[in-house]
Parts: sequence; structure tokens; C-alpha cells
Amino acid sequence: MAARVYFTDAHATPKQSRLAKVQALFRKAGFARLIAPGDKVAIKVHWGEPGNVAYLPVPYVRAVVDLVREAGGLPFVTDTNTLYTGLRRNAVQNVQAAAMNGYSLASLGAPVLVADGLVGHDGREVALPGCGIGSARIASGILDADALIALSHVKGHMLFGYGGAIKNLGMGCATPAGKQFLHSDVRPRVDATRCRGDGLCVRRCPVPCIELVARPDRQRGQSAEVARIDGARCIGCGECTATCPHGAIPIRWKTSAEAIQKKTAEYALAAVLDKRAKVGFLNFIVQITPDCDCCDWNEPAIVPDVGFAASLDPVAVDVLSARLVAESPPSPGSKAAAKKGDPWRAAYDIDYRIQFEHAEEIGLGSRDFELVRI
Repeated sequence: MAARVYFTDAHATPKQSRLAKVQALFRKAGFARLIAPGDKVAIKVHWGEPGNVAYLPVPYVRAVVDLVREAGGLPFVTDTNTLYTGLRRNAVQNVQAAAMNGYSLASLGAPVLVADGLVGHDGREVALPGCGIGSARIASGILDADALIALSHVKGHMLFGYGGAIKNLGMGCATPAGKQFLHSDVRPRVDATRCRGDGLCVRRCPVPCIELVARPDRQRGQSAEVARIDGARCIGCGECTATCPHGAIPIRWKTSAEAIQKKTAEYALAAVLDKRAKVGFLNFIVQITPDCDCCDWNEPAIVPDVGFAASLDPVAVDVLSARLVAESPPSPGSKAAAKKGDPWRAAYDIDYRIQFEHAEEIGLGSRDFELVRI
């Protein structure tokens, strides 16, 4: 049986606001039935890097929080720490960044929690037999939630081409070490000039494959200890990169669009594997910028606002969202306006459909669906 995707356009009237439309989708898609009384419900969002003004607006999230509580759930709004250096690298600054963008207990009526803990170490391995990655490092706050509602701002991305529910689940629920694994197909290296020899990476390495070795310090005239990674034993988990506070094991952004899309789809499966019957997906196809909300800036939207879509199937809701944007006229002056054809491919010439195809192959969802307009 094909999944159902419920859709409503972005138009509003004095009798029905956009917020009312979002709540109608929540009810029509049956999200309340996913929640049992007392369930701890993770409302997974991306609250954006300060400086970006195209992230998901707080009133939409508050509208969903209210319905989760009405259904008897205990909602909390959540995201994870980032891999890159910025205002969301640790939970202290991450919550501050959320507040700067309006996400707070006062504005949402629900606590704002960072799902992978203070510095991104609060996560667990989820086994994925039959998938290429074998296992995924998912934030404990996601795994420990009884139910999950993913609120995804549909937008572009320089590696994915398209970002929606699958990316919000896969990349957005990964620990920083998981994010390093997703972003890179090469092993980490130590920048000896930055290494302080504190051994944090040695203690965090799960293999272990890192040791401290003596290196002459010409300035001080004495020997200093620096970390060294045994590349033959390294499993590429990314824990050392995520752990080092000095940037001595730098992020290595080396992967292909195909590889990162496939791995992210598998991470998305890991994020919901233990609660497949208690997850709902709501895509916000508005302010459709060509780049991720992780940027501390944003370009104009590639097409006008389209609307909102909800489903129990993350693949189906993403396929519809991408299709509706692809069929829309480009916005004047945007990255999509300079070229004819698919606005997604005009912004970044990437085959974004790889993530949908692979997600279907591994059983995350289906590209076939029944569209229900409300």
C-alpha cells in the first residue's frame, strides 16, 4: 500500500492562517495517534546558525508543540551539536544560539535540549545489518525518546542538492563523530603544530589507534609529546576530530555527493529504527534557500513559497517536496533564475534523487505515494 502524503499550499486567509494549516496537517496525517500519554516526544528541528534568517520560524514549531501536548505527550525541541567550529559546537553555545534565533522554553512552551550532550559524546552505536556503513552513531536524546516528530525546513545543499526529512534525520541526529564519518571518506591526520599533547584523543579513540610520541620542540629546546594516528588501524570513526579542542585533528571534508547521500540515508534509518511506528514527518516548503541553515547567512529563495507536507514516510514526503519545488518557477535574482530546468539542479548540479533511491532500497520508506490535498 502506497504511503499517504498530505499537502496544503502556502496561501492563507483571515479564516485559516499558515499555522492553522500546519496543525490541520498534523491531525490529518494521524500524528496524534503516534503518541501515548506520557511519551517523551522529540521534536527534531534545525534552529539555524545565528546570522541565517531563513531557518524554520518558531511559531510553526510552537504550533506542533501544542498539539503534541494535547495528545498527551511530553514534547521537547531538539537538535545536535555540530562538527564544524561555530556557535553550535557544544551544548552551552548551541542553546545560546537557539535562543538567539528565538528558540527557548518561553517561546516554545517546551524545553530546548541538545540531544547528544554537552560536547557531542552522548550517543550510541546503532547496528545496521545489511547496510553499507554497518552501524551509526546516533544521539542518545533521539534514541531515548518514545516518539519523534521531524520538522524539516526544505532547502538546498552544496553536497546533497536537496535537504529535507532524510537529511534532518540522518545528519541532524548524528553525533559530531558521526557527522565526520558522513562527510569524509578519508582517514584523519594530526596537525602536529596544533597538538598540545593532552591525550584527549588517545582516551577517546575506540580502537585504539592513537598514541603520544616525542617530537623535538625547537623553540623550547626540549621534546614535546604529540599525537600520532596509525592509519592502518584507524577505522575512520571521527571521534578524535570531534574530541580535540585545539583543531589538531582537523575536519576532512572529502567525499562525493553520492557517498554522503547514501550514508546519510542509512543514518536516517538508524535514527528511527527502534520507533518506526511512532515517527511523523512534516516538511516546511517555504523560504527555500539554496544552502543549509548551518550557514550564518542565506541567499534569496530559489522559488516562491510552496506549502507544507506531512507523512508517516520520510522518503515519500521528501520526494513530493522536491518535486513541487522542481515544478515551480524560479524566483527572479536567485541562483535558480540563471538556468532553465530544475531549480535544484540550477543551484547545485547534483543528482539529489540518490538519497531517495537509496533510502527506499534500505527500507526507510517508499518513493511511491498517494497525494492528499487538504
